[in-house]
Amino acid sequence: MVALASAGGIGWLFSRTDDAVEIIVAAQDVGRGEVLEAGDLTTARITLDPALSPIAASRAAEIVGQRVSIPLTAGGLVTEAMLAPEALPPDGMSLLPVTLPAERADGLDLQPGDRVKIVVTPEPGQEPTGIPPFSTAEVATVALSADTVSTVVTLLVPEVDGPVLAARLAAGNFYLVLDSRER
Repeated sequence: MVALASAGGIGWLFSRTDDAVEIIVAAQDVGRGEVLEAGDLTTARITLDPALSPIAASRAAEIVGQRVSIPLTAGGLVTEAMLAPEALPPDGMSLLPVTLPAERADGLDLQPGDRVKIVVTPEPGQEPTGIPPFSTAEVATVALSADTVSTVVTLLVPEVDGPVLAARLAAGNFYLVLDSRER
């Protein structure tokens, strides 16, 4: 009886390892924004769970040279969502986080890649000044703020415009206008 149970256990073990697939994992810690090198990667065999989306080991050459969008930890599996095709922000651009109150974010359904206009409005009771009516930007990320009431939109703006826009938006007198997604 014990021999039969042992044989069944060994059979189950072998059937489980036959279902394993070889995937890419981080061989060492890799910081956000760093370019992946061959030595940063290794492989592991796992039984694939539908909740996971690892990269097959056969694709290792494809991801060498790509940037990491979030830090990788040694031994952690690597997914497409952890990779960025280029540095963010790219050369000559800046990231500008903007907090949108719920009433200004509702209905916009902003998504990374969307083009927006940043419209700076005068203080209540003041006349418009010589400020250009708007600036353009691309949405890099969208997330709920820590208070979960506001939305934090990170905008990709020209580096020379970043400090000026940040100063203008600090007072909260602005709106984002979503441009057509059909480009």
